[in-house]
Amino acid sequence: MITRSAFLDIVRDELGLPLTKLELNTDFDQLLNWESLHVLRLVVALERETGHRISVSRLLTEQSLEGVYQRVIEGGDPR
Repeated sequence: MITRSAFLDIVRDELGLPLTKLELNTDFDQLLNWESLHVLRLVVALERETGHRISVSRLLTEQSLEGVYQRVIEGGDPR
């Protein structure tokens, strides 16, 4: 399982978005510099970090990074 802090570090490092823990609950359309392609980049980074496959289609329904994080900790498909 990945911690919320580690998740935020991945968002910062991989996407170049200097977000705080408070901004994890912000809707994507309200995040400065958010692009839909960030989800794909984030999936690749999270799969590398967790060692589990993550369903992109499940994440596309989420409206915030907190939602993405919750889906990730629910688990993915073991490699």
